[in-house]
Amino acid sequence: MPRRAVPIDPSIGDRIRGRRELRRWSIRHAASRAGIAHTTWSRIERGELRTDRYMVADIAAALECSIADLTGQPYTPADRQLEAAHIAAERLWQTMMALPLDEPPTAGSPAERDLWAEAELIRDLYARTDYAGALGRLVGLAPALHTAAHGPDSATALTAAVQVYGVGMGALLNLGHPAYAWLAAQRCTEAAQRLNDPAALAVAAVNRGRVSSHTGAFGPARSMVERAAAELDQHTDSPAALDVLGFTHLARAHHATGMRDQAAAADHLAEAGRLAQRTGETEAWDLQWGPRNVSLWTVSHQIDTGRPGEAVETATGLDVASLPAVRTVYLYTDLARALTDVRRDDEAVRMLLTAERVAPQHTRSSAAARETARALLHKARRASAVQGLCERMGVAN
Repeated sequence: MPRRAVPIDPSIGDRIRGRRELRRWSIRHAASRAGIAHTTWSRIERGELRTDRYMVADIAAALECSIADLTGQPYTPADRQLEAAHIAAERLWQTMMALPLDEPPTAGSPAERDLWAEAELIRDLYARTDYAGALGRLVGLAPALHTAAHGPDSATALTAAVQVYGVGMGALLNLGHPAYAWLAAQRCTEAAQRLNDPAALAVAAVNRGRVSSHTGAFGPARSMVERAAAELDQHTDSPAALDVLGFTHLARAHHATGMRDQAAAADHLAEAGRLAQRTGETEAWDLQWGPRNVSLWTVSHQIDTGRPGEAVETATGLDVASLPAVRTVYLYTDLARALTDVRRDDEAVRMLLTAERVAPQHTRSSAAARETARALLHKARRASAVQGLCERMGVAN
């Protein structure tokens, strides 16, 4: 039988089918390797069933390929800001490769500017999901930070490095560059180790765990965050310790879900909720920690564990007006998935359009948003609105 042609704009299902056929495996054999029903695999290939991030990881492992091979990231639609972001990502990777923190600086003194103010600007650009701006400015700041980290004001420079390499990691990961994101997480870890601050070390561990879990390595991610959390638990009187400790529980809930350990995931979410009630809403280490963030993660967890109706209910009345775009965009794209699953398609379209308005670079780079838009394109009554969104994403009809 001749092999079916792969579409110009393949969906995740198309890519899964292509990888399976490349190995000449039957659907039953491939599905057994992934631990899912062959009927489920078949529906995914035909585009009748969307995958969640955990299932994509299982399928990628079964097909012996990367998650990016199935999601197709990074995406490069005709968008000047996204093009600039991808160019900045390449430049930052080259800059980070040249500047391991354990190497002494080769240049002279840092540029005459307020490094902390520049770091705050980069963090603000990231919070607004201006990934092109954040990464572009980080390219310029990194050499000066490297030099300052070896100077008399090293503590300030290292604290700034933990934060800006952390947001650099987030931007690179959201744009679809996990290898570059891993290097940013490593530079964040190096800065935290030199700073020797328990909270900073836990933040760095969460960052590394985020990249690991993004590639499907949930076990190593969980282990590295648990080790850092155990150490931080011995220093709960240090600044922001409880905030970061609470956030490690959210991260570990995600890792546990990826490992299909739902009981552990529920325990971590519950403990995160208890700590959030103690601390209230905070902004330490750019975590946006507090009860609202626990609710946002709960929404995502409910969707990923097949409870879209509960997710919509949890999100109802949640006040996110004061949260940065980089956090609210996840809620809008998550709700678009949930509303699609409960067949409230017009509302799902509105959620995706809201996500794009709030954070265009993020939404147009998101595998989840693109697959949701693709599903809605063929069935939503507001097809014209979805069509425009898909065109801006580079998703073909």
